[in-house]
Amino acid sequence: MTTPPPSVRALTCTSCGGTIALRAAGSTVSLVCEHCGTTLDATDPQLRIIARAHAAMHRPLIALGMRGVLRGTTWEVVGYLERSDGGDGWSEYLLFNPYQGYAFLLDDGRRFSLGFLLDRLPSYTWGEMELDGEGYKRFGSSYATWVKFVVGEFYWRVAVDERVRVSDYVRPGKMISCEENGSERTWTRLWMLEWGEAEAAFGLERRQREWSRPSPHEPSPYRDRLIELTIIGLIAAVTLLIVAIMGGGSTRVASADMQAALDGATHSEIIRDIELPGRNSALTLTARAEQLDNSWIDIDYSLVNRRTQENFDAYALAEHYSGSDSDGSWSEGDSTPSIKLSSIPPGSYDLVVELGAHRWISPSRSLYITSYAPGASPPIPVTITVDRGGMFAGNVILGLILLLIWPAILLFLHFGFEQRRLSPVTEDDDE
Repeated sequence: MTTPPPSVRALTCTSCGGTIALRAAGSTVSLVCEHCGTTLDATDPQLRIIARAHAAMHRPLIALGMRGVLRGTTWEVVGYLERSDGGDGWSEYLLFNPYQGYAFLLDDGRRFSLGFLLDRLPSYTWGEMELDGEGYKRFGSSYATWVKFVVGEFYWRVAVDERVRVSDYVRPGKMISCEENGSERTWTRLWMLEWGEAEAAFGLERRQREWSRPSPHEPSPYRDRLIELTIIGLIAAVTLLIVAIMGGGSTRVASADMQAALDGATHSEIIRDIELPGRNSALTLTARAEQLDNSWIDIDYSLVNRRTQENFDAYALAEHYSGSDSDGSWSEGDSTPSIKLSSIPPGSYDLVVELGAHRWISPSRSLYITSYAPGASPPIPVTITVDRGGMFAGNVILGLILLLIWPAILLFLHFGFEQRRLSPVTEDDDE
């Protein structure tokens, strides 16, 4: 490969006499003396003075002439300027490579972005700018910017107080920026660099990460973790449901028919010899009292271990009411209540069942809402069944919540970040 001829020439400032390094000879149009701040016309062999910059010279964070490698290309800093839109402002470094041409390194005080002039126009589709198959959302409204300070050499004529109007279009990690003045319009695409990438390239101190004030094209720090944990959480949730369904089968271990007398004394019966072998078991106790009519049954269970006399108590209510009012007929209640007992140790058990049935009295207490005369109502048949196994919906729901709680937190943080990122100042600043 042929080595390009040296592009750095030593020139003398016609204002202060200082030596200036012209690094991109043949491409540079204007040159700002780094000693006195005077803007010179690099196309004039005599370096004719165009304008004089303000007296107080700033020194850029990255010195002119410094070289660094970004995205596999070695760049040299040849120019530096500061811009403002009436807010905090930002800095731009003009980079040069004899083979690649020019690039921009933009520093907003938090993150660095690498930009290149576009050689083609983006298209406007469905309310977005589109470039290379990617959509960019409009970020706020257009705004005026002006140059506050400039030093170095540039391929266009630049001076302090030069003004352009800017419109930005963003997507996570990228931005398209359109700059307009009275004579031309240019488009630039910027890629946000990783944390510490520009600092490592140019020997700067690494900046601390902070997310309270994201840049408009800054990728969410929660997005990748959100996707990863959501996939893991969904896989775990599906696995939990499959295991719960496969292990949710039940086996009937006991059943008994009983009767409950309306408004009579509490009646007790015992279902004996309930065998629970193996490991701890889950039991479902179900009472079926389908002949309830405007009445209810209090059901007290006591599962007693025949060897240790350890007992597990539970309560259920079977009820059914019906009637009519101005809105028509109505009915309510559950005549087949089920309760679940979890982690019952293996062993032989007796189930003591106490039943107490009661009639429902009307609010006026003037009559009984029943088709039988008081004291003459037949007892209500009740069937008690005991099933081993089954799926506890509450435990499954709790497991699903625990699995998805962290992805839900990350989703909340992600949307909060996106809201801050896409919340620009909407007022035009024409100062």
